[in-house]
Amino acid sequence: MPISARTVELFQILRCADVCDALDSMGLQDRYEMALSMRPLFPGVRFAGVARTQEFEQFDHPMPAMSYEEFDSRQYKDIEEGGYSAYTRPGVEPYAPQAGDVVVIAAHGARAGILGSANTLDYMSQGVAGFVIDGTCRDSGECIMQGSPVFATVRSYTHPMGRIRIKSTGAPIVCAGVNVCPEDMIIADDDGVICVPQRIADEVARRAYRIQQKDRVDRRRFYDRLGRAYDATVELLPDLTD
Repeated sequence: MPISARTVELFQILRCADVCDALDSMGLQDRYEMALSMRPLFPGVRFAGVARTQEFEQFDHPMPAMSYEEFDSRQYKDIEEGGYSAYTRPGVEPYAPQAGDVVVIAAHGARAGILGSANTLDYMSQGVAGFVIDGTCRDSGECIMQGSPVFATVRSYTHPMGRIRIKSTGAPIVCAGVNVCPEDMIIADDDGVICVPQRIADEVARRAYRIQQKDRVDRRRFYDRLGRAYDATVELLPDLTD
């Protein structure tokens, strides 16, 4: 059963820390947290949404010397048509963005820049909530400036053409050491990225919500002790009712 919109909304309130604690309480320690090398491009990136998966594989297809005009015409053309595109392949369905998606990419740490300032902005304009890649984001300065919500294990300047190629879309993958299936819940913040399997998402969200509420109550006491004005992180949440 797909994750409900209500459960997605709960995860959007929660921190990775709350979700991790909830998983611990269910006897699921250290199973769904991505490797610590998965980091945001800039502080403050956070999102939660349903996973849409892609996998890329290494592809040794070096580009020979050619005129700039030929290079420009071939870099995004299908390999079967004499081009060098990393993003298309016969038999692999292209990814069709939907509002609220989190794009999760297994590129196995490759330094080829699958994500960059242009395609992240394109996907954002179609409602994609975030990007998680075990691999490279390039144009990182522009991605930061335009607010592209990217978590990556590598930053580089390398183009993907002739170096890497799409293998699958919408299939189970392993990203930064964690199994990710389409429709699983992804939550990401400054601490890292967690994948919550679809089948347990509702229960994890309920427990994590209670953990977050308790934390807010406790932290308010310390704000009071310090004479500090309340901020959004200590505003009490509405009671969670089924």
